[in-house]
Amino acid sequence: MNLPIYDVIIIGAGASGLMCARECARRGQKTLLLEKDALPARKILVSGNGRCNLTNANVSPEYYHADPVLITSALKQFSFQQALDYFHQLGVLTQEEALGRVFPQTGKSTAVAEALKLAVKEAGAELLTGQEVLRVKRGKTFLISTKQGQNFQSKKLVLACGSCAYPQVTGTNAGYELAKKLGHTIIQPRPALSALCVKETAVARLTGIRSQVELSARQDKRLLARAEGEILFTNYGVNGPAVLNISSAVSRALAHGNVPLTINFFAQIKEPKKFLEERLKQFSHRKPKDFFAGILHESIANLLIDFIGLRKNIPMQEQTPNGLQRIGETLTAWPLTATGVRPWTEAMAATGGVNTKEINYNTFESLKCPGLFITGELLDVDGKSGGFNLHFAWASGYIAAKNVSEEK
Repeated sequence: MNLPIYDVIIIGAGASGLMCARECARRGQKTLLLEKDALPARKILVSGNGRCNLTNANVSPEYYHADPVLITSALKQFSFQQALDYFHQLGVLTQEEALGRVFPQTGKSTAVAEALKLAVKEAGAELLTGQEVLRVKRGKTFLISTKQGQNFQSKKLVLACGSCAYPQVTGTNAGYELAKKLGHTIIQPRPALSALCVKETAVARLTGIRSQVELSARQDKRLLARAEGEILFTNYGVNGPAVLNISSAVSRALAHGNVPLTINFFAQIKEPKKFLEERLKQFSHRKPKDFFAGILHESIANLLIDFIGLRKNIPMQEQTPNGLQRIGETLTAWPLTATGVRPWTEAMAATGGVNTKEINYNTFESLKCPGLFITGELLDVDGKSGGFNLHFAWASGYIAAKNVSEEK
C-alpha cells in the first residue's frame, strides 16, 4: 500500500484537535485532521449556551477532577494569560464576566470556532470531514482506516475524539475504543456537568423556581462535593450551576447507590441560627407563610411548612418547639436524595475516560504506545462549569503539538 506519510494525523476536530492541528502545522509538520462529522467544532459552537466560555481567570487544579500534578503541568505550559493572548492573536476579542468566565466579545461561539478553523487552514493543516475512523494499526507507522473506505498513514497520531457527552453534536464512544485497541485502560465514562434526578417527588412543586444556595453531596457520611450558586428546581429533580458543579462527583458515587444531598438556603448568612432567632422575636405574631415572606420564594416556603409540619394558621409563637428547631435545621440542610443523572444527551461533559496514569503528564504522549498522544475530554479529566473544560482542551492540544513536533 503506497500511501503518503503524514508527520501527524489528528482524529477529532473539536477544541483540542483544532488547537493541536494548528500548532503542529505551524511547526512545520505535515498535518492531517480527520473529523467524522460534516462540520468541525460543533461542541465549541454549543458551549456556554452558544456563547463559548473559552477559559476562566481562576483556572487552577482545584477546579478539576483529575490528578492535580497533571493539571499543574498543563497550566504551567498553557496558563490563563497564554490562553487569552493566544485567542487575541487569532483575532478574537474577549471579555471577562462574573466568576472569572471569559467569552468572545461578540457574544457568539462562532467567533472562536471560525477563528480556529481559519488558523488551521492558514497554518497549512489539511482538514477532511465526513471521515469516521474505524481502525488504527500500529507498525512502523500508524495506519488509519475510515468507514468511508479511505486509508491514511502517519508517523505520529493524536486521539482528540472527545467524550460520549452530547451525542447529538458528535459525542461518541469511538475514541475510547481506539484507545483501548492501542493498549489503554478506560475508566467507565459517566455524565458530568449534568442535572440530577431526585427521589423526593414533592420537588416537582417547585418546577421553574431558582434560588441561590450552597449544595452538598455526601456518601457514607463523607463529603463528596460542595458548591455555591444557583439551583433550578425541575419536574425530575435539580439543575443549575451549583448542581452542575457537584454532578461529576455525584455521577461517580451513584455507582455505589443513591447519594444524599443537602441544600443550604442561608449560605450567605454568617449566623443563620442567630438570624432566625431575631426574626422569630420580630415576627412571632406572623403565620408561617408570612414569616418566610422576604427570605424564601413563596413556593419553597409552602413546601418547607409542609415538610416540617408547621401548623399553617397558627402564629409562629404558638408553634411547637420541635417545629421551630427544625426550621433552622432544614433551611441550612434541606435533605434530598440523588438517584441518577440525566442522560448523555443533556450532559455537557463526561467524567471517566482514558486513565491519565497511562500518559506522560508533561507531553500527553502515551506510555503504552510510543508516538500516540491523547488530548482533551477523551482523558479522565473533567472540570467544573465556567470554561475549565475548554481551557484543558486548548492546553492539552497545544502541549501535545509542541511535543509531536520535536524530533526524538
